[in-house]
Amino acid sequence: MKAKIEYFETGTKSIKYAEGELFFGDALLTDYIGLKRDDEGDYLLIPSATVITIQTYELDEELYMVDTESMKRSKIAALKRMDSELLRQDNSGRPFHG
Repeated sequence: MKAKIEYFETGTKSIKYAEGELFFGDALLTDYIGLKRDDEGDYLLIPSATVITIQTYELDEELYMVDTESMKRSKIAALKRMDSELLRQDNSGRPFHG
């Protein structure tokens, strides 16, 4: 879906605009909104917290009809599993630290 995003650039706080194919994602430390820019052949990842507006000329209803609470619970569960695995590795595979 084609979209135009208005956002502020972190660090400079200047207002920027970008257009392209809209997609959403979840990076390690932050959620982002992305654009695949055809004219430049690259991807632009924008932290969600910096987005001011998203303008589209069509609406993909399935994209917006998402159970966000289930997505959040799933993300939290995955992070807990990852944290448990890292703790197990830190303890040389032992279930208890002592």
